[in-house]
Amino acid sequence: MNPLVFKNLTLFLLLTLSFSLLSQSKIDSLKHELNYSSNDTTTLSIYGLIGDDFYYKGENDSAIFYWELAKEFALTSQKKEFSEIYKFVINKKLSVFFNDLAYLNVEKGNFNTAIEYFHECILLKQSINDSRGETNTYTNLGYLYIKKRDLDSALFYNLAAHKLAKTNNFEEIEAASAVQLGLIFTEIGEINQALAYLNKSVIYFSSNNDTLELAKSYNNIAKSYQKLNDYNTALEFYFKSLELKIKLGNKKSSATAYNNIGACYFKIDELELAVKYNKKALDLFIEIQDKIGEATTLNNIGFMHYQMNEMEEALSIYTKSLAIRESISDIEGIAFSLLNISKIHSFDANYNEALFLLQKVYKLALETKNIELLSDCSLQLSLNYEKIKDNQRALSHYKKHIYYQNKLNNNSNIDKARHINAIIKIQQQNYKDSISLVIQSRNEVKSLEQEIRESSFIVSKKYTYIFLFGLALLIGLLIYKKILP
Repeated sequence: MNPLVFKNLTLFLLLTLSFSLLSQSKIDSLKHELNYSSNDTTTLSIYGLIGDDFYYKGENDSAIFYWELAKEFALTSQKKEFSEIYKFVINKKLSVFFNDLAYLNVEKGNFNTAIEYFHECILLKQSINDSRGETNTYTNLGYLYIKKRDLDSALFYNLAAHKLAKTNNFEEIEAASAVQLGLIFTEIGEINQALAYLNKSVIYFSSNNDTLELAKSYNNIAKSYQKLNDYNTALEFYFKSLELKIKLGNKKSSATAYNNIGACYFKIDELELAVKYNKKALDLFIEIQDKIGEATTLNNIGFMHYQMNEMEEALSIYTKSLAIRESISDIEGIAFSLLNISKIHSFDANYNEALFLLQKVYKLALETKNIELLSDCSLQLSLNYEKIKDNQRALSHYKKHIYYQNKLNNNSNIDKARHINAIIKIQQQNYKDSISLVIQSRNEVKSLEQEIRESSFIVSKKYTYIFLFGLALLIGLLIYKKILP
């Protein structure tokens, strides 16, 4: 090894170890301080800082653990007899814990917990008159519903956030919600509206030199043009986004951008360029050890070689993708890899081998309830049975293909109708009042539950007093009879 390289590598390892030890030392120090803290706000701050430190180290489960402790401690503190200013501080800290916990639960896919926490955060933001924080939480809820693929709710909360941000001149929140609205409108095919929101966000992020958010805006604009089949314009914006992502050093986002660029080149029949950019993505996914990204990109490259009739190369790459997906138990991914491999066997006239794999695919598709996969697999089964002159099975599977295809089309039409209806309803609403009514209703339910608990306690107490009074009367009567026979 080159002495200079060895020296630099050693220095890097020592620095990494030092930062790790310093971080652990900080956490240990904070834990030690907990034992001597007698002030509620100080204790809350310490719990929060420990959670923050774990979060920045990438240890999200530990961050959640300490933020949950902080949340429970704050909820207990709320019930104590403190001054208004003290309660204000506790509620402000608690709102932050609910927001941060909600965000991490979104990333873990725990959507119901995250929704509950975001709603609690909104209530607290309202109690301390934090309009900016409240508006930002609506944007977070919009992000949650995008991740959940509930586009109606995502549209509602993002439009609410956008209107409130515009009314209150919260420009950064207005721009952030515009990015998400652009993504949603692109998904539901309202491209003009999507571009209108996204172009506004570009103006704001450019003027504020916000490289990260500008990269997202360019990426979403590219998606909009891709939806219009304008691949050249899409490429222009994907390259703009990629340039910023490389500047930020975000390797995962850069890899995704390379894949998107490859997909656009593939659509305009620039197959060699498509393979080139997918290979760039593959190198990055391997470097950051992202197995899902690696397997997906291999599948993309394999498909491109398949389209170029390079079957041997395609089979080799599909097999590598399959091995990775099996190693991480990606059931849906395994099914797609097997389906692609079966198409190569079918091309080479190995129909029995293709049918063997397709039967596996069909079982996995049923297991995952993937309608698109069931439709494609049924069609491939039909084509292969037709090749070996088994017309009865060929017809049976073709009927299944038609059934699943109709189901896909019906679902698509229903979704489109629901989205259009949602847009009409949302545009007729006052977003602030609508969300306030939701929150108010939740408050009323909680108040009612509290009243029921309190009334149950009063009734229980009342009957306890009656019982004790009756018991005392009976004992007194017995004593009276004993004394005066």
